[in-house]
Amino acid sequence: MSQKSSDQGELHRSLGFTTALAIGVGTMIAAGIFTLSGLAIRNVGSSAIISFVLAAFVSLFTALTYCEFVSIYPKSGEGYLYARKTYVAPVAYLVGIALFLGYISSCSFYLSSLSTYFQEFVWHARFEKLSGVIFLIALVLLNIKGSKESGTFQVVVTFAKVVLLIWFILGGLSFFSIDQVLDKVSTDIVQIVQTSTLVFITFFGFSAIAASAGEVKNPVKNIPKAIFWSMGIVSILYILVVLVIITSDLTEYNEAAMGMAAKKFLGNIGGMVIVGGGIFSMISASNASIMAGSRVVLSMSELGHLPKVMGRIHPSFNTPWISVFAVGALILIFTVLLPLEDLAHFADTVLLFALIMVNLALIIHRMRFPHLKRPYKVPLYPLTPIIGIIANLYLFIQLLSHPMPLSLALFTIALGIAGFLYWKGTLPDEEGFQGEPSKLVLQTHAPDEKERSKTIIVPIVNPNSITNLIGLAANLAKEQDASITALHVVKIDEKQPLKYNFNDFNAQSQLLQKAQEAGSAHGLTIGTMIRIGHDPARAILEAARKIHADIILLGWKGSPSTSDKILGHVIDTVCTLAKRDIIIFRSGKDNAIKKILLPSGGGIHAKAAEIYGGGLSKAVDGSITVVRVVTQNNLSEEEQLEEIAQLDESKNRIEKACEVNVVSKLIHHPHISSAVKEESAAYDTVIIGATRKSMYHHVLFGTIPETLAKELDTNIILVKHFSPIDAVWGKVLSEKK
Repeated sequence: MSQKSSDQGELHRSLGFTTALAIGVGTMIAAGIFTLSGLAIRNVGSSAIISFVLAAFVSLFTALTYCEFVSIYPKSGEGYLYARKTYVAPVAYLVGIALFLGYISSCSFYLSSLSTYFQEFVWHARFEKLSGVIFLIALVLLNIKGSKESGTFQVVVTFAKVVLLIWFILGGLSFFSIDQVLDKVSTDIVQIVQTSTLVFITFFGFSAIAASAGEVKNPVKNIPKAIFWSMGIVSILYILVVLVIITSDLTEYNEAAMGMAAKKFLGNIGGMVIVGGGIFSMISASNASIMAGSRVVLSMSELGHLPKVMGRIHPSFNTPWISVFAVGALILIFTVLLPLEDLAHFADTVLLFALIMVNLALIIHRMRFPHLKRPYKVPLYPLTPIIGIIANLYLFIQLLSHPMPLSLALFTIALGIAGFLYWKGTLPDEEGFQGEPSKLVLQTHAPDEKERSKTIIVPIVNPNSITNLIGLAANLAKEQDASITALHVVKIDEKQPLKYNFNDFNAQSQLLQKAQEAGSAHGLTIGTMIRIGHDPARAILEAARKIHADIILLGWKGSPSTSDKILGHVIDTVCTLAKRDIIIFRSGKDNAIKKILLPSGGGIHAKAAEIYGGGLSKAVDGSITVVRVVTQNNLSEEEQLEEIAQLDESKNRIEKACEVNVVSKLIHHPHISSAVKEESAAYDTVIIGATRKSMYHHVLFGTIPETLAKELDTNIILVKHFSPIDAVWGKVLSEKK
């Protein structure tokens, strides 16, 4: 077996067209026909046919969208994978969690329906859903055993139940009466549409086919064909089954109506055979849902939205056994706790939301990647996905009449988001990088390192900047009671293994020796470290985590920003992902730090800059001036006093925390960056707190430092304070598709 990593392997493409067709038909011909047909007739009589046809029609538009996406991305994961390739990470996660919940609730619905049939026709257990639980356990074990085995089971059971349905239809057609059908026609359009939302779950089997794309042979050809064939076969069978059940003229139409009709047409033995077929249908639909749900989990784990362990492939069975087990456990909870109709409406809620987002994704995907090869293209684009969005949205609105399952769906999605953000917050800084982690080559410790309350790690690259960088670290360390570790990262080409020879690190050792000498000049003994890695940013984050650093001090050469890099790849990445304070230093023409200018802008980063600036001022026995820029003209007296009050707050915070004298200054200027630039001419150092430019970009420091870096010779110090919320948000937004 080929390996992705030690934890994850490759799925085998062992499923052919017949199995893909069986997955779709098997999922659609299940509880929808054996239980929802009776409920639909109860609601709207013969017009249930219209409800089923409407649900199929709405599903068709999204099925076409799926076909185009499958032709581009023939891998497991279906709607989530397509969203992940199109949307920003948080939106893609929403689609993934909605599909995940959809498959779980759908399977729970099938198993609850199975339990209803068992209670009515086979075995009246004290615990009503016991039979569903037993079959769930068996199906989970089957899916862990292997995709080929579960696929073979799917083909056999699907073929058998289609044969039984045809037998049932033929038996009922001999009693067919058009008068009975016409007598039970409903003209309540609202109720007909609402009933279509109830039965919509029955046509979602097309997505189960796409979910297994990673295991289907020739998926670009076989999956679209299987989708269209399965939807056509199922639509015809549904119409005929509804007609036959109506012809049976039962006194009551409920979840067991089809079984009752079978007994009437085929006798007790024939009726029990059909009941058995119904039970096997629900089993096969449950099996397909478990397969599809576990593949969505697999895709989410591979793309960084669930823990990697969830995508672990069994070494013997080649199945995502942990995701199968997790899906099974949640299905058990849903099956036991929720009633049948609520499960159907819950599933429809989350699935309709996901399908709306997938149709929208196709439009966005076409705009973003106009030249991407698309073996299959949706006809009548963009009309087809737009109709899909509108139709799904209309059905979604009908679910507002069922507040309990709707509220539960929203609650579980919110719970999933909260869990996702919590999990992201607990991940190591460097989580999400591909490839090997960096390796430690050499490390020395400062004698008093463990006695210090904080640790500053200083990555060093340029020998010409070491003295100034370590000097700044030393002055910060005096006021922060911190030890210092100098880090040098040796970048190895991505195609090369991370191997090293101590004889190859003479130049690096000289860099660290220079750093130690710079520390000694300030009366400090500093620790040193050499790491090798494919990505310096990852190595820095790993090193900072390993030594529990509180501050990362980075040198910056002041290069102009580009569209995809603000301060450079390494700094951008570290600023986005590090769970600790970041200080970025660009030395000026006059390296001395004595006269410090600190623009006051409010926010956690500006406040952190105040404390660092005040401490630095005290360490170098220099001066610090806090300025606040007012861009508005004609301020009222009250507004003027408010600006002065905020400036005084900054001044008082620094003086109280750092025990230094602070000069404050209020400046009126139409542009903040120009005001700071003009004022900075009288200072040797400017300290600036970070700002956020946009939710779609990395954490930035605004235009001020870029302007200063290009036009001024002053020292520039940028400060980003660690915020758990910002760190999680930055980690999520920085994820690559």
